[in-house]
Amino acid sequence: MPRIRVLRAGLQSSVQDAGRRGSEHLGVTVGGWVDDFAPRWANRLLGNDLGAAVLEFTLLGPDLEAVDPGWVALTGADMGAAVNGRTWPPGTTRHLLAGDRVTFGGAARGVRAYLAAAGGIDVPVVLSSRSTDLVAGFGGLGGRALQPGDELQYPGGGAESVRAPVETCRWGSRIRILSGVRSDRFPPESWRRLVGGSYRVTDQSDRIGLRLHGPTVSDTPVRGDHLSEGMAIGSIEVPPSGELLVLLKSRGSIGGYSTLAHAATVDWPTLGQLGPGDEVTFVEVGAAEALRLLQEREALFDCAPVGDEPQDPGPASGRATESVEVRAPMWCIIHGANLPGQSPLVRVGDRVTRGQTLAIFEVMTQFYELASPSNGRIISKGFADGDVVTEGALLFVIAPE
Repeated sequence: MPRIRVLRAGLQSSVQDAGRRGSEHLGVTVGGWVDDFAPRWANRLLGNDLGAAVLEFTLLGPDLEAVDPGWVALTGADMGAAVNGRTWPPGTTRHLLAGDRVTFGGAARGVRAYLAAAGGIDVPVVLSSRSTDLVAGFGGLGGRALQPGDELQYPGGGAESVRAPVETCRWGSRIRILSGVRSDRFPPESWRRLVGGSYRVTDQSDRIGLRLHGPTVSDTPVRGDHLSEGMAIGSIEVPPSGELLVLLKSRGSIGGYSTLAHAATVDWPTLGQLGPGDEVTFVEVGAAEALRLLQEREALFDCAPVGDEPQDPGPASGRATESVEVRAPMWCIIHGANLPGQSPLVRVGDRVTRGQTLAIFEVMTQFYELASPSNGRIISKGFADGDVVTEGALLFVIAPE
């Protein structure tokens, strides 16, 4: 089988498919891809089963190498993907040759990108799914996120250079909602405040759910001691703290917070593309309208992919021909050493190789390596250890040798 090797893992890269259904009575969550639109289009472009396993990348994508030739497709958030340094836009396919490098940066629009391979990513099926349950630690590739050195195989097969006829990243701020199963526990003004307010996604959000900061929906704390009951994906809960919680695909199967509203299924992909700092507003719809909107969205998969000009992937060499700027992939705290007080990982004047760790960046108390995109010599360093930097801030300049 063709293989893809992981050179740099990114923030939270994992194998996901349509999810693990039929085991919630055992406490096993559905999980699977958070955005259920973009990955299905990645499979559609290759002629795969729409539910085939793919790679899901969050906020910052990985660096990959094709061990063998094969067809792949990319959809979802724009992470500045490139094949051997040449831009690879989301919503298109590529035929990789052995040795080709696929690189990603930080997400510029949306937060999750998806890479499908011809025939689907081949990992063991656990409870009817290949998805990785990162909380319980099973499924996917050893129940964990990808790590450097991992190799993923796929059956392979024929495909074509095509692009999606629709935008595959359904990023936006408007979420359509229906009344929640426990809306009777809230005063009448709660619903009016919800649909009239503007909220922002906090950095305490993940694939389990979004925590929103904004106007409270009740002047008095909402009780959080009700009997636990089943919790649907898309439920909008109100804990005693007053912050809204929007449950995503990896949410627990039961919970006790009162549910004021439910996000319409048509907008689950939008929820899956929201990240820290994004604005969210809510719009009320009825059940019939929500069903019609979902049917219209699903009908998009009947559209045929559009022919695209074959792309020359360029040379697979890691050698750059001009100076390369290394910028911060997102807002983060940047560290020049592995631990405080240790020697810097690199200094101005040092020779570096492609994939070598240049610095450590911290996001939401998690630490990740910043890898060199090319071989060369460090000629500029633009930060001090522990600096808070914004997305796009210039960190290093590497000159070719």
